[in-house]
Amino acid sequence: MIDFGGKGKYSSPEFTWDVAPTALKFLNSDKLGKQYENDMFVGDIKNGNLYHFDLNQQRTGLLLDGPLADKVASKDEINQAIFAQGFGGITDIEVGPDGYLYILTFGEEDGTIYKIVPTTTGDKGQVF
Repeated sequence: MIDFGGKGKYSSPEFTWDVAPTALKFLNSDKLGKQYENDMFVGDIKNGNLYHFDLNQQRTGLLLDGPLADKVASKDEINQAIFAQGFGGITDIEVGPDGYLYILTFGEEDGTIYKIVPTTTGDKGQVF
């Protein structure tokens, strides 16, 4: 560990991947289903994907299994964490007052805001 003059400490990355993360939000709502409550969602500008990660019980690290258990994701392995895709570049993620996730994107012409709501099967989110 490196000490920054008593103002912070460096620690090694918890996860390594080849995307350009631009937004991160903890979903403090059960509107997408209890299985996603308090989980972490990350958007990227490079691929236009929304990624979902479970946290450990102490909320101090990611719960990664399968090919992601080594905390290094190849281009193919990161597909395991994709929650939704096809947004263009994601620039921001917010939880609205209604408890749903909102995704702000940057497109060729202008930005778009997407609302993520559960599908009728309750599996993953659906974009509206």
